[in-house]
Amino acid sequence: MRPEAVERALAPLPEGYRTLFDRLLTVVEHDERIRALWLSGSLARGDADAGSDLDVLLAVADDDRDGFAENWREWLATITPTLIARPLTFAPGSFYSLTRDCERLDVVVETVTTARTTTPFRTRLVVLDRDGLHEDLPDPEPPKLPDRERMEWIVEEFFRLLAIFVPVNLVRKDYLLGVVGVQGTRQMLHELFVNANQPLPATGVKQWSSKLTPAQRALMESLPPLDATRESLVPAMLATAEAFRTAGREALEAQGIPWPEDLDHTVSAHVTAALVQL
Repeated sequence: MRPEAVERALAPLPEGYRTLFDRLLTVVEHDERIRALWLSGSLARGDADAGSDLDVLLAVADDDRDGFAENWREWLATITPTLIARPLTFAPGSFYSLTRDCERLDVVVETVTTARTTTPFRTRLVVLDRDGLHEDLPDPEPPKLPDRERMEWIVEEFFRLLAIFVPVNLVRKDYLLGVVGVQGTRQMLHELFVNANQPLPATGVKQWSSKLTPAQRALMESLPPLDATRESLVPAMLATAEAFRTAGREALEAQGIPWPEDLDHTVSAHVTAALVQL
């Protein structure tokens, strides 16, 4: 039977995930190598929704971790058949998977010692704890602050990419690369905003819009759509550049970082001249 807090955490997921979790829990309960089981990710934070994964953490007895890591595929097969099951290389025995019902089960395996000392996973919801391990977990990490060096690099890198936009994408007529390039600069703009907005509540990597202010989200949603044509790429890239110069500049200066006036002016003049010559 699921603990009440676990039941509430799982409630936003489609029903199939609760069946999958019950099978997982049954297997764990009968495997003495596993000393503790937690929900992690959005389930532990309490912000899961219908698009969330089933993320779990396992603490395996130190002496049993290597054996578990060698046979994790066989262990997973006792829980569910899968379409995809791939190892997570940062922690032996860990994996991400896709079941035949297209449910996503991600499992991170730690030793008992790692869970007590150096684990990076500080937010978790206990499901099974044979040894009172949950009480020994490290304290949560302090809130993340804006990375001023990274923010400065993002802006400089954007203008470097803007400087080669015309010859690499338009002169060569490599419009497919242009689509990827403009999308990449918009990802950079998003990263700049997210950095500027720190500290933020922890969210999953697939939750993009929630990390932005309403004004930032509206700006990014207003950027022109992309097609693999010159007529689409030019206004899309120029609009992205203008977003950097306005909202991006505001984000930088709010952190006391001066806007790179000379870089902006020189690259912008270069691109304007190159577009005229085409």
